[in-house]
Amino acid sequence: MNMKDVFEPLDRSSLYESVYSKISLALIDGVLKPDEKLRIRALAEQLGTSVTPVRDAILKLVQEGALEWRGPKDIRVPRMRASQFEEIRTIRLRIEGLAASLAAGKASPAQVEELRRILLEIESARNMDDHIAAIHLNRMFHEKIASIAGLPILEDMIQRMWLRMGPVIASIYASGGRAMIVHFYELLDAIAKRNAIDAETAMHNDINSAARVIRDSGLLAPD
Repeated sequence: MNMKDVFEPLDRSSLYESVYSKISLALIDGVLKPDEKLRIRALAEQLGTSVTPVRDAILKLVQEGALEWRGPKDIRVPRMRASQFEEIRTIRLRIEGLAASLAAGKASPAQVEELRRILLEIESARNMDDHIAAIHLNRMFHEKIASIAGLPILEDMIQRMWLRMGPVIASIYASGGRAMIVHFYELLDAIAKRNAIDAETAMHNDINSAARVIRDSGLLAPD
């Protein structure tokens, strides 16, 4: 997956929502990297729209902290500061831990198998060094757990955290090795066994394991 794949031309109905969704997914899946510059006119041409819906979508993402407006011709994916990262990590521990514990009490056998299938696909992508696919599937695994939890507001909160974290996680995913996936197995096992406490602990372990890789990477900006 690359920027041309993500930003293919859109249907002209509901343009603003479509543009916002496209750019959001590019951030969440790490197609857009920290400090990468976005050009409104170039994006509009790729998407087959006028500049207005692109500008409006970007302004909303700036308000949400997912993009940084330095000027009309300098819009970037922000480089996350260390203090911002720790704040988001703390929030993710709470809300994604809650989602995991709720999912353990609600997951149907079919939903457990769907999580298992995603995990197998992550392993397959990693074995083929297809890190773009693995990053996308990693996000899907977390997203599926949030969906199983069954609280739309919680799911929306988690997605907002991923808008900011996606570019960071994608930047270190390949170098993170097994640390980026190892706790998925204990998380899946806890959900399958309907053990809410173990599911929450496993989610915490996953978030903290990735956090150690991110801290050691030098990717975060000093405060």
